[in-house]
Amino acid sequence: MRQTFIWKRLQAPVSKPHAVTERHFTRASLLHRAFQDGDVVILRDKKDASHDGTLVKLRQANSTSNHRGIIKHADIIGKEPRQIVNSSKGTSYRIHEPTLAEYVRLTPRLVTPIYPSDANLIVSLLDIHVDTAPTSTSAPLEILEAGTGHGALTLHLSRAIHAVNPPRIGNSTQPQSEDGLEDAVYLGESIADLEHSNAESQKRSRCAIVHTLDISEKHSKHARKIVEGFRHGMYASNVDFHVGDISAWIASQKASRSTEDPFLSYVFLDLPNADQHLANVAPVLHVNGLMAVFNPSITQIAECVETIRENKLPYLLDQVIELGAGNIRQWDVRAVRPRSSLRTEPTRPPATKSAADSSDAAIASEDSAPEFVGGQEARDGELSAALASDHEKWAMVCRPKVGERVIGGGFLGLWRRMVPAKTAQSEEA
Repeated sequence: MRQTFIWKRLQAPVSKPHAVTERHFTRASLLHRAFQDGDVVILRDKKDASHDGTLVKLRQANSTSNHRGIIKHADIIGKEPRQIVNSSKGTSYRIHEPTLAEYVRLTPRLVTPIYPSDANLIVSLLDIHVDTAPTSTSAPLEILEAGTGHGALTLHLSRAIHAVNPPRIGNSTQPQSEDGLEDAVYLGESIADLEHSNAESQKRSRCAIVHTLDISEKHSKHARKIVEGFRHGMYASNVDFHVGDISAWIASQKASRSTEDPFLSYVFLDLPNADQHLANVAPVLHVNGLMAVFNPSITQIAECVETIRENKLPYLLDQVIELGAGNIRQWDVRAVRPRSSLRTEPTRPPATKSAADSSDAAIASEDSAPEFVGGQEARDGELSAALASDHEKWAMVCRPKVGERVIGGGFLGLWRRMVPAKTAQSEEA
């Protein structure tokens, strides 16, 4: 009987383990693929590899020229990264695919960008984490960047959330109908219309979004071209571009969403008047969400600290960092109540005055001496009264922390969104 049971157990089908979903890294092929029409490459002199090189967007019929000759784009198309191409005068150039840092530094600019070293540090300090397996009911993670500028930080933020979003459908950034031919039609719809429809569907299924806002329409359009120009716009679908004032944009978002609930997890303000928008940002920032303010002057960060204190805004200052080319310092920025350090000394009686005091009094005339002493005592009394009445006034402390170093110009302040004071008091009650 026991042998029969063992035999049946051996004949029973073995349960198969759960299938493990295989993950494909589609972009790994970029390391080995040949350059194509529309790619952006860097041409560096083979004999001077330290030079930044020239950023070139490939077009089959175009060419790039300088004092060392003409390079036909057709000679580059079909080659792989780090291969050699020769100019008409025999100068050899090595072909590179630009990194994100090189692309940001070498693209034409209308405004000064946030340089890659600072952008990487900012994204790291924001501590952005995205869930690669969100539930269907969870709201997307939303980031607001106010002050698009060149689009450098926009690209870094988009790269940080790229893994959680579905792959981009189509390639709307490629030039269409350059030869004057009509767009192809499939089942009654043009290919451009189909790509637009697919792009809208992909946007609705995103799990993380970067909203970038700029007051200048010209700068916003330029930044969009910069973002879409990097590796055929691989990060462009994660970004929504807006033009206007940040407070007005927040009001419009509240109206379109028909809710007063917060929807932003991270806010980055690169504005000269950031302190004027802090009150409007607070209601739309999730509790424990991070707000970063980037300014060229420490006094602008101090104005934000003072505005938060005066208006009792629900922010808690995490840290203030000084960005720079080399070693940078962490700063202590806070509002304090200074102690009254000046104390008036008691007036000495005439009998205890020194000989020097007597000689000084002899120099002065009889009419002026009593007036001088009485006026000084009156001024001392006024100063003491002023210090006593101003003990409630606050002063700003802005100083570097000795010994604190962070590797990464300007100043960056980081605040956490707290529970509003009224809500906290009501919960305790």
